[in-house]
Amino acid sequence: MQFAVLLLPLLLQTQVERVDFGTSVKRRVELLNHTNPRVRMQAARLLGQVQGAREADLNEALAGLLVRLGKDPAAGVRRQAALSLGQLGDERAVPHLARRLRVEPTARVVVALMYGLASCGGPYVAPGVLPFLEHPTQQVRAAAVAALGRLGDPSVRDALLSALRTEPEDPDFAVRAAILTALVRLKLNQEVGSAIDRLIAEKGMKHWGCRAAILAAIGEARLQDRAAFVDAVLKRERDPRVVATAVGALARLGRRKQVLGYLVHEAPVVRRAALVALDDTDDELALASALKLAEQERDPSVRFEAALVLHRRRHPDADLYLVDALRSQNPLFWMTALGALERRHGRSFGRDAGAWTKWLKSRKSR
Repeated sequence: MQFAVLLLPLLLQTQVERVDFGTSVKRRVELLNHTNPRVRMQAARLLGQVQGAREADLNEALAGLLVRLGKDPAAGVRRQAALSLGQLGDERAVPHLARRLRVEPTARVVVALMYGLASCGGPYVAPGVLPFLEHPTQQVRAAAVAALGRLGDPSVRDALLSALRTEPEDPDFAVRAAILTALVRLKLNQEVGSAIDRLIAEKGMKHWGCRAAILAAIGEARLQDRAAFVDAVLKRERDPRVVATAVGALARLGRRKQVLGYLVHEAPVVRRAALVALDDTDDELALASALKLAEQERDPSVRFEAALVLHRRRHPDADLYLVDALRSQNPLFWMTALGALERRHGRSFGRDAGAWTKWLKSRKSR
């Protein structure tokens, strides 16, 4: 989740100059050489979405992104190239990402490089990331911790525990919360319990991000003996972001009936979390809930999440609900919806919701 948030600042920027990015990998690779760095960023972002494409296209996208990663003078373009390489998840990018990591001067690009390495590499990458646990920038330290958790090398246990004890200048507990999450990913459940106790003792519960990390860890590690703690937090919690995380923890602890009640919570972020949590239970209840929300929900973010649930479950009307997101002014919605529709149907009508609707209904009637 942490890495996924890194994509939002780029998606929410004002629109780049009017350029036809086309639909082909070749056209987008050509635009990686455009004089406007924001056009190069957009081209790099689009190239990160070619997963599942034919091998020639994937190779061309990979080659173009690696060039931008290594030589583009704009930090924003290098950052997007690293993020897109991470989305592609191709192991051939690892040596290039590692080489750039050793010389990259810009902290926000270093963070993206960590994401790329964690997505493309395996446990063997961890030694190159470990030194960044002592980086002067808090954001980089947190990204290094997150990468170590994703890389799956349990031998970094001692380094993470040491960082938990000695982490400097972490007033909002961002790094220490990331360490807890990494311990969960590495399935070090005994250490997870001890880390939770340490964070609580150090007053980590004062910070919403740390509270959320503790609740998520309880759910992910299936710590049934801490279910009462989750209930206690929910009774007094007012921050919807933390409530949403607690809902996910309840689902993982098998408290499905309790989760159902949050589908009507006043905060959209909590309703979305309940919907996703029920989807993870893999039963018909999630499908029925998603269908009701896709038809009746007023909040566009919840309605969009419901459409995605239906899309994943291959409901016959799923893609017609997803087309609704193409009309959204939120680029995160329409880009995700368009990518899902294009991947499933192997064609594109762009953001022309009318054309998509007509074509989908014609297929359904056959």
